[in-house]
Amino acid sequence: MLFICLAPAANAALITYSYDHPIMNQYESHNATAIFEVDSVLRGLVSVQFNSDPISFNWAGLVPLMYDQPVSDTGALYENGFEPFVAGNFEFFLFLDLFYLEAGMDIFENLHLTAPFEGAHVGNRDSGDYYWLTGRLKKMAPAKVPEPSGVLLLLAGLLGIAGYRWGKSIRGVSRVSS
Repeated sequence: MLFICLAPAANAALITYSYDHPIMNQYESHNATAIFEVDSVLRGLVSVQFNSDPISFNWAGLVPLMYDQPVSDTGALYENGFEPFVAGNFEFFLFLDLFYLEAGMDIFENLHLTAPFEGAHVGNRDSGDYYWLTGRLKKMAPAKVPEPSGVLLLLAGLLGIAGYRWGKSIRGVSRVSS
């Protein structure tokens, strides 16, 4: 049990990005906000929360990157995206321009450096309305959550101190009574 408490924390695979720009088609434009979560180990998009006036949905699953390869100096992959998916009556396709990534950079750790100005294609399948995102993803700082091993180590220390004080008080009581 002690070894589990002292084990180093594993690297988090989930990375969250936010988006706050308009979506537009040739007829209209609406403000939109979205949260995208990717998993760098599973190599895919795992959740989307998308909110705008004409289109709002929440989705969770796993959609892989279409071409999972690093950007290279020669024969560079300049465009990429996650496989399209459907959430209820909405369809979604996150499209990425990779012009700002340097050779060898991992796309999952650097989505905020991509320039998805063509963005994402979102559509309401019932109404036939389709929109494009125009803007850049922003990497969100992870929430400060204590590591389980650190919490267990702190708890073990507090229990040790409490046990020591309790044992000391019991020895003091037995000396007084004898």
